[in-house]
Amino acid sequence: MPSDGDEKRTRSEQIESIKKMLRSDGVSMSILNSGTKTGNTSNSISRSVRLGFSLVELLVVIAIIAVLMAILLPALNSARQRGLQTSTTNMMTAFTNATNSFANDNGSRMPGYFSAYEMGSDLNPGMSAMENTMLELGGTDAVLGTVADAGSLIDEAAGIIAIAPFDNSMDNAVVVNINLIGTSGAYFSPDGKFLKTMDHSANQQSPSMTNPSSELDGQGLMPDIVDAFGNPLLVWTKDESARGSIDPDASSTEEDIFKQFVATSSDQAENDGIPAWFYLKSNDTFFNGNATRVGEYGANQSTQSILSEDVFIGGGRNSSDEDRIKSLSTILASPSYNVLASGETLETADVESVYPARPRGRLIVQSAGIDGVYFGTSDKGWKTNGHTGGGEFHITFGSNYLLENGDRITDSDGKFITEDITADFDDVLSSVN
Repeated sequence: MPSDGDEKRTRSEQIESIKKMLRSDGVSMSILNSGTKTGNTSNSISRSVRLGFSLVELLVVIAIIAVLMAILLPALNSARQRGLQTSTTNMMTAFTNATNSFANDNGSRMPGYFSAYEMGSDLNPGMSAMENTMLELGGTDAVLGTVADAGSLIDEAAGIIAIAPFDNSMDNAVVVNINLIGTSGAYFSPDGKFLKTMDHSANQQSPSMTNPSSELDGQGLMPDIVDAFGNPLLVWTKDESARGSIDPDASSTEEDIFKQFVATSSDQAENDGIPAWFYLKSNDTFFNGNATRVGEYGANQSTQSILSEDVFIGGGRNSSDEDRIKSLSTILASPSYNVLASGETLETADVESVYPARPRGRLIVQSAGIDGVYFGTSDKGWKTNGHTGGGEFHITFGSNYLLENGDRITDSDGKFITEDITADFDDVLSSVN
């Protein structure tokens, strides 16, 4: 039988073996005798263990976390953007439903205190078409009367303002209590997060001219409807008094035919003798040269939007009015209907001589989408369909039907198809017929 000394040596060897094994695993250990002297066969071992990571292990953990963040953050951001886009689409649907309800109650008329023709005037100092639309969709109590009969009520500090697409000190400007928009009698009562006043001093919205009245600054206090991204929604309302249809034989120039659909202003349309359905001027407050930080995103529309008057296209020049007219005509037109000059067919016409026949609706509402730019030059749609040769800078309606070389667009089976090139932009469009 082994002696007591042999047992002690065996036990000591086992302890040393365990210590070596634990040290090799990065574990520090102290072995203490518990109340007994060496030589006592009932020795007990108390261990105090301190666990820790080596530098290499810490770096591996950090690298794993970094990889997971690189994978998860874009996915989370993408999910957030999809959620905001869905929220925007739902709100725009509620807006168009409210517009339909108003039209049903008002002899099919689209909402807007001032006419589309007045909103398109060169005299418009910076009132947007959405602001005009909300004067009637926003409730019966918000409009207090005209300056002629309610001017004494104006108190800008209290939110009672005068506003008009002309000098708001004139008798036919309208007096509005902006605190009551969306309340009593409203067709459209947006959640507060969708009703915001753009800061003119920060160029979130830019007047195209100084208001002639130095005493009334209410134009800049009128709230706009914004999308879930915090950027103003645009409204384009058809001037139904202008013309019945587009006549492709009325002029020999493509530009004049597109001017039947869109003009820069109602004054220009009158001066040219070419009545138009829509006017760029009705939303010029978001496209002129000072519109450098529009909406919550602070997008510089003046340099990024194809609808801006100041987009620089190289060669010492900016986009022309003709470019803007062609682009907006393409955006607002229904791709399902085209009109051609006499004797032309889609097989013989070139891409620039296919003209829009009908708008998407009598009122079209537009969100700038995720990037905050109204039909921006960084969108896929511009890169695919932008016409930039020969000093041009626009998208054109014919690209819904024809390739650049004039061939018809076909599907994989070779059948002729019609596209909607606006679908390649991240903007969201909704319409009321």
